[in-house]
Amino acid sequence: MESKIVGVTVLSILRAIAWIYYLLPVRVSAFWARSLGAFLRVSGLRAKVVRENLLIAFPGKTPGDVQKREQLFREAYTHLGYLVFEVMMVLGPMKRYGAAKVEIRGLQHWRKAGADGRARIFLSSHVGCWEVMGCAGALAGVPILFVTKHLKPEWLHRAIEKGRARCNVSGTYEPRTLRDVMRHFKNGGTVGFVLDQFAGAPVGVRVPLFGVPVGTHLAVAAVAKRMNAIVLPVVNYRIPGGKFIIEISPPLDWIGHPDPDHELAANTAHYAATLERHIRAHPEQWLWIHRRFKGDMSPLREGEWSSGRKKQA
Repeated sequence: MESKIVGVTVLSILRAIAWIYYLLPVRVSAFWARSLGAFLRVSGLRAKVVRENLLIAFPGKTPGDVQKREQLFREAYTHLGYLVFEVMMVLGPMKRYGAAKVEIRGLQHWRKAGADGRARIFLSSHVGCWEVMGCAGALAGVPILFVTKHLKPEWLHRAIEKGRARCNVSGTYEPRTLRDVMRHFKNGGTVGFVLDQFAGAPVGVRVPLFGVPVGTHLAVAAVAKRMNAIVLPVVNYRIPGGKFIIEISPPLDWIGHPDPDHELAANTAHYAATLERHIRAHPEQWLWIHRRFKGDMSPLREGEWSSGRKKQA
């Protein structure tokens, strides 16, 4: 009972903050977001992880290299300040925000991809705000199912699910992921995967990202292979004035190979390279606080993507 009371109280406060943030003039809401970002930076929230990630992604010892990383370090926390408020809007005004402040480019690629009835997958990353992207896409007519994680505490998870449902967005998570994905495809829906988090073997394979082999989930390639699905890259990013752009690109070509393990790995590498281009285009808006680079990051070994893949830790 006590936890329920706490949940209701916290959610009420968060909803109020979300609505106030939404209704504020752009300059004032930007001040709020930047102030929160500065506070998170000064507090040292996962600063070690951010610096380690930036050093791997943008190496170099020249003054220019160091200056670039320091600038991105500051900008990463500014983005985090915005992100906190934007995710919070799922609890309140996200539907209004997604309808009024988001421009979608390339929707014709999604429509064309579904002309022959094949399943469609959106491939994305933690650039921008995934909640804004999902809501705006659904409001534009895309029946979207996100592959995500069950949040804790439970009262927050349920509140987020209800907020997404108001935007016609649904989510799925273990242990029901595969069942929900197959059902959604059968009903003509599109499934969204965020593929920029670490995943070790056997569910992941080491593929290059920023020149470093890191564990990446095989799920997108496996589902695309099984369903003969079309994979469309999508990225969203914030622009001056408090608005968002969502860009849907043409489908990625499938890379065939006689060895099924190598085939999945090669396409996963292709997906990772695509997302790396998105991150390089908007590095200040990626989620650098996530430990993307970990595990075995030694050079790829011969045959690793085939018979030796499942033995890798």
